[in-house]
Amino acid sequence: MLQKKIFRKSIILFSGAFLAVGSMFYSSCTFLDIDPYITDLFTLDSVFAKQEYAQRYLYNVYGYVVDNGSFRGNPGRNNVTMPWTPIADECVSGYKRGNYHSYAVWSNNELTSENFYGFGDRYNRFYEGIRRANTFLMRIDECKEAGPVQILEWKGEATFVKALCYFELMLTYGPIPIVPDQPVDFDTPIDQLMIERNTWDECSDYVEGLLRTSIDLLPESVMDKSEIGKATKNAARAVLSRLTLYTASPLFNGQNGEFASFRNKAGIPLLNPERRMEKWAKAAAAAKELVTLKPNDLYTVPVMANTPDVPVPADEKSNFPSGVGGIDHYHSYLDMFNGECVQASTNPELLFTKQGSDAAEYGRYMDPGMIDGWSGFYFPQRIVDMYYMADGRDIHNASSQYPYEQTGYTERDSTFSGDRMTNGFTLLAGTRKWYAHREIRFYATVAFNNSFYPSVSTPPDRVGADGKVAKFFANSISGKEAAAQRPSAQGEEYAMTGYLCRKFNHYEDSWLPNGRRKTKYSILYRMAEVYLNYVEAMNELDGNYTIDGITVSRDQAEMKRCFNLIRHRVGLPGITDNDIADRQKMRELIARERLLEMMWEGRRYFDTRRNKTAVIHENEPVMGLDVSAKTQEAERFYNIVKATERPYLYKVFTTRQTFWPIPKSEIDKNYNLIQMIGY
Repeated sequence: MLQKKIFRKSIILFSGAFLAVGSMFYSSCTFLDIDPYITDLFTLDSVFAKQEYAQRYLYNVYGYVVDNGSFRGNPGRNNVTMPWTPIADECVSGYKRGNYHSYAVWSNNELTSENFYGFGDRYNRFYEGIRRANTFLMRIDECKEAGPVQILEWKGEATFVKALCYFELMLTYGPIPIVPDQPVDFDTPIDQLMIERNTWDECSDYVEGLLRTSIDLLPESVMDKSEIGKATKNAARAVLSRLTLYTASPLFNGQNGEFASFRNKAGIPLLNPERRMEKWAKAAAAAKELVTLKPNDLYTVPVMANTPDVPVPADEKSNFPSGVGGIDHYHSYLDMFNGECVQASTNPELLFTKQGSDAAEYGRYMDPGMIDGWSGFYFPQRIVDMYYMADGRDIHNASSQYPYEQTGYTERDSTFSGDRMTNGFTLLAGTRKWYAHREIRFYATVAFNNSFYPSVSTPPDRVGADGKVAKFFANSISGKEAAAQRPSAQGEEYAMTGYLCRKFNHYEDSWLPNGRRKTKYSILYRMAEVYLNYVEAMNELDGNYTIDGITVSRDQAEMKRCFNLIRHRVGLPGITDNDIADRQKMRELIARERLLEMMWEGRRYFDTRRNKTAVIHENEPVMGLDVSAKTQEAERFYNIVKATERPYLYKVFTTRQTFWPIPKSEIDKNYNLIQMIGY
């Protein structure tokens, strides 16, 4: 009998009933400036008796929305970490610490179901969010102070967050158990509590149903900027677009033979073994709905006095969105991420954000040592080389007008899109020529040797010998010798491949004493992704399909228009009719555009898995520059070598890394819960 009681307590995550709820209000949703704390003396009956308390409970449910800026692998933090960038092939992490900053543990295929090395208990965290959302949905009708319209909107919000929690579980663990919407009675027989994994398609259909319910109930938009971060219809549509695209992708749509043994206790495959074109049609229709509602809604900044003239064909010179004209391409891209676009409410591209975010601290992992950044994440050379030249050519097929020069250095400073000492970008004299003539996103994203950082908040007396220039030579302030003098960093915080990321750095940012940082928000969903989702789904279609009244096909004109919106915003030539006619070439162009457009936004990890390319990219050697070279050995620094600054600077991918293992403690409690293969 005692054993039964202990077991039932261990599966409490499946129950929606509990007596005291004071501890539920410790995590704050930040889209409204309200303290959600309620005393421990309150019971659920008390909470749902008053509108104020019920609303605060809902704010707590929002606390389970992920923060893409949360990269600190501290098991003591309330929110789970979002490790997807440093463990994907777009990035290399210099960290491999026991229960803190353990990204290389995953990259090296060393994670176990017993030890998650500080990544946080994602499994129980998100099921806890689901349970609290269910409790809200079950009890909110008791709140007589709230009107029926308000209650319906609140139900839409709770249902939306519930869908997000399920989707995060699916992204991490693959097919997962769908738990009862109603609380489980404590006298339920144990056999009925042994919930097994549902198939991926069952999970996808269930979450799609939640999202469609929330779309019916949510408002079209928030009332004012104080409500940024609340769910809206378009936020739910954005999640639906991503969900349906992933479900249509090869891993979940017939190309998963390596998972033939991944079945439930009844022998049913957990991943669909048959390719179904209707899944691509559903993904295309979900994206098309948003594209129709928000045509051309990308963030743009008006052209500036020194906006560079970008080399595109004459018929692409017209004003955006039909061409590249009338906008500054550098700021139209960068200002979404570095905090310059202060209010998310002024950015039509954003579909869902988290305002109270660790995004500012996220930037410290990427900033150079000369402004006291941690320099813990780096680009591998292969990713740096993926960026196009200014005229849209590959570096291996560069033109004579915009050449990719592998030797020599620039002879003069060149500033564009603003002022050198503030918001502009400056390519300094003495920069390796292979960094010249590159596309705008390259300069907005990649920090290479001799990169200038205005860091206007750095106190004058704190400017060091390198000035405001990130130099990655071994004996520079941002190099390995200086890092070795930081005992708390264990000497690992320097650009071990010769590259950092500057996409999230604002020209004011400085981590030095008395410096300041620009406030930033975490972007979870934006329209650029939806346009690319739409193109990717259309590219796979083999005929006309009508889904919920929306007709989709491989419409080449629409594919070209949507893809070129992304290209023109950053000043690149668009794709051509010949490109679009070739389905396989389009797959490659789409994958590359998703990588470059959403670099370090947490999407690449899932793109390579759903499209079955992680086995290629995450098994390639991690290459970089020779950062052991000193200032007087500049030519040696620019040798491309295998990254060996730490023995764990490598990536490896095997089938078991497609999904994370469910914690062994959960497997031990539930004999129907199948573990991920390989663990």
